[in-house]
Amino acid sequence: IKEILQNAKISPQDLDVIVTNCGPGSFTGIRAALSVAKVMALELNLPVVRLNSCEILKCAAVDCGIENPCVVLDARRGMYYFYNGEKIELVLKNNIGNLIKSKNVVCDKNVYKDLSCNSEARFINYEDENYPLARVMYNLGLGKIKSSQDVANDFSHTKLKANYIQTPPVFTKD
Repeated sequence: IKEILQNAKISPQDLDVIVTNCGPGSFTGIRAALSVAKVMALELNLPVVRLNSCEILKCAAVDCGIENPCVVLDARRGMYYFYNGEKIELVLKNNIGNLIKSKNVVCDKNVYKDLSCNSEARFINYEDENYPLARVMYNLGLGKIKSSQDVANDFSHTKLKANYIQTPPVFTKD
């Protein structure tokens, strides 16, 4: 973070808002990102906007000319996260085909590998694309801040929670 701020020739005090991805995603990565966002928001007395991974990817795809994309990400354990613009759903692998038929599907490499050769959908592996994710997050965050009537309350660091649609696996010793 320090290096990024130095490269941009700004200090933490120059920031107006913190925008962060709250998931779904890597359990550890999301927890670390949210911890940093909370601490920075608290220390700098800034609002913090939470975005979900699917919302970011859908907007990035639209910005790059993909018409009406849906997002499908690997949720592990035989499931996918499915997002068509409203809410993220947890869908069994056996049921995803009907949801994505004839659609533009923004996906991760695991979904691409699992589904792209057996479907009528058009698959776009976002990991192979050069989506402007930082710009998309900035624009989404700015839009949410501008549409709020109560920024301090709506975007308080105390409301920052991870988007754990599927709980992480719990392992026990036998």
